[in-house]
Amino acid sequence: MKKLGVLGKEISYSMSPEIHNSFAKEHGIDIAYKIFDIPADPIGFIENFFNHGGIGLNITKPYKEIVAKKFSKDLNSVNCLFGRPINSASTDGIGLIADLKSKNIETKGKNILIWGMGGAGISIVKELSHNQTTYIANRSKEKLSIIQNSFLNVEEYANQEIDLVILCVQDIDQNTEKQIRQINLRKDAYIYDINYTGSTLNTIETLELVSKDRIFNGLGMLVEQAAESYRLWFNYSPSTEKIKNFLNERL
Repeated sequence: MKKLGVLGKEISYSMSPEIHNSFAKEHGIDIAYKIFDIPADPIGFIENFFNHGGIGLNITKPYKEIVAKKFSKDLNSVNCLFGRPINSASTDGIGLIADLKSKNIETKGKNILIWGMGGAGISIVKELSHNQTTYIANRSKEKLSIIQNSFLNVEEYANQEIDLVILCVQDIDQNTEKQIRQINLRKDAYIYDINYTGSTLNTIETLELVSKDRIFNGLGMLVEQAAESYRLWFNYSPSTEKIKNFLNERL
């Protein structure tokens, strides 16, 4: 039985065990994937987990950046740990791009705005900025400056026309709602909210910035980033469409 899990705080809602169990069933192996909901000291937990036979961990809020400082030399945020000594990776950006491709949403050469710079936002910028200029909007000017200095083709948003908005915020207050209303969207633009629970998606739908069929939640990204984590752990790439469809029907 291979020991795996997701580590975070206040994450009892996580769908990760169900996703990874579906991958393992397809793969034909036995795993024990658990939710590790801890209030503090993620580093101590991680070291103990791997010292006692753990194979891999996913890292989620609010520990992605804390864990990166300990286990990564070049990443500001990580969501996957594996191997001995412990290696780290961020699969959020890869997961988003894979889900966009599955939805036939083109990114190359498009104007993309990333709203919010949490751990996932940083990973997404890293993946997207290879192929086109990526615009970012973030409350912290210091963090924005760090990101601009870390990646090529990244600019602060200044009312450019946008093809795709990627929301990387946990909530939308009145001030944020007002700012989002002012985004200069093309008529055929998409909005992708990386959350799959919470109120942000409902808020975006209520704003009616684009039609509902051009608004997507982050469940597909969750599944795709999980698939990339699974590949790093076992050198096996599981299929994703069946579990994506199943979970979306349940939301």
